[in-house]
Amino acid sequence: MHYPGYATRPLRGRSLPQELLGSQNRSLNGHNVGRESRLKTRRRGVSNRTLPTPYAEDSERFKRQEHALNIRVKARDAGRKFWTRISSSNPQPQIRKLLSIVSPVSSGVLLVGWEYASFPIAITLHFGLTIFCIPALLAASFSRMSARDRLRLPTVEKISMNAYPGVERILNTLDERRIRERVRIFCSLLCTITLFSLWNLDAGVTISSILLGLCFVLASTAALNSIILENSTPMRSNTFPLLSLHAPTLHNSALNNVMTDLLVAHLDPETASQWDLWIKDLSEDVRSDQNPIGAVEHLLQAIHLNHIGLLDENGLLSETRRVFKVSAIDGLISENSRFNLTTLRRLLAHTRAWQPGLFRLADRLQDSVIHGETNLTEENWRLDLDIPPRCGQGQADLFVMIHNHTEKSQTIEVEILSAEGEPEVQTIRIPTKHSTRSRTELEFGDDKRELIDQFSLLLADATILWVGLAWADSVSGPHPIQVTIRNELGDTVESMVVHTILSSGVQAESMGHRMSDAASEVRRIALSLADQ
Repeated sequence: MHYPGYATRPLRGRSLPQELLGSQNRSLNGHNVGRESRLKTRRRGVSNRTLPTPYAEDSERFKRQEHALNIRVKARDAGRKFWTRISSSNPQPQIRKLLSIVSPVSSGVLLVGWEYASFPIAITLHFGLTIFCIPALLAASFSRMSARDRLRLPTVEKISMNAYPGVERILNTLDERRIRERVRIFCSLLCTITLFSLWNLDAGVTISSILLGLCFVLASTAALNSIILENSTPMRSNTFPLLSLHAPTLHNSALNNVMTDLLVAHLDPETASQWDLWIKDLSEDVRSDQNPIGAVEHLLQAIHLNHIGLLDENGLLSETRRVFKVSAIDGLISENSRFNLTTLRRLLAHTRAWQPGLFRLADRLQDSVIHGETNLTEENWRLDLDIPPRCGQGQADLFVMIHNHTEKSQTIEVEILSAEGEPEVQTIRIPTKHSTRSRTELEFGDDKRELIDQFSLLLADATILWVGLAWADSVSGPHPIQVTIRNELGDTVESMVVHTILSSGVQAESMGHRMSDAASEVRRIALSLADQ
């Protein structure tokens, strides 16, 4: 029976008429064709579109975040510059030092009951120290915030600066300084409040003695922190603000381009990323027979010779023109360039203060070239070592310079034996290339090009090792270090012994002192160049 309004279903085992089957197949085929065309259209649309990548380099979200971070860095840096300039301008550092020394004395004379002791004077001294410490605290806080935001910025290659070694040390140093500033201002403020309360209240002899003793301890704590804080103020440079906070942690043992490799090892993450970009941009600005790294190495050698007085300013410009085109020279003498002759002098001075040993080796090599010593003109091997005369904190940097004057390049074995060291024996296998023999004693007048050429050639042909040595904290006294060279046959061809004195205390060659000396040297060079 057929009911109107209901679709009929064919019975099982029975076939439909051919007309009905044909119309049904046509409708199904049309549906499938339409579906396939829609799928192809969707696939084409997907292939032409890029999936959303919120953290990609070219995404709008990434650009907005980077733009916002740049704005925040500028704001924090403006605050850092303002408060650092105020806190470090004379005579504020001298006043803070004076008040830090006098404040414990004023609390001490009150404690012993000296007849000339005065509560108003003691309160004034502690309150004055509190007021003068506020700019220093704000400078430390803004420096920490500025450094943290700076190191969050990506490099030109979109690599995070946190990947560079030494970032944690920079932030930890600024954290420690901010904590010390807070401790100093808290101690002086607490002393002010305590002395003011004792002046206006009758607390009794016992309680007064206890509180005055507490004020003396707090004032002494503030004085100790002032001695540490006032020795140096970080991030005072606007060109390289993080440079004075960086200490080299990882470096190559073998230096290929000596001056350049050593300088780059002492650059902070921000300056190192800018240096990489500068070297990359120099590819079109060097002479046809030069590459950017080789040209920069030649320039740094010329700056070093200018520093020791063997090259004047005209000679320095002449050496610059030998390796750079005019387009690059305009940038090297422009004050608006990030890396010009002035800033390169400062960076090299910073490196020299950190590692004077390598520059002593370079100076001895230059002196041997001038006097035509036999180790450059006649002997098959030249070995020179340098280590600081005194080493603090159980560590030292040993520099080894080797010249191979044999007829061929060969792989040698360098054995370093340090008495009671950790480890006591280090063995390094390294290839050495044939070095051209120097000629006899040079005779030059105003034109020192022959000296520069021979010095650059010998420095480029030298095999230079930068090896870190370490001893246990309990080890002290004089210690010898022996360096032995063996050729490919295992025969000893050269050996030399140097001595250093180990001390458990902090010496002038320790890391903290070298960091402070490097910052002072950079500032001295900057001031001397600004006066010219």
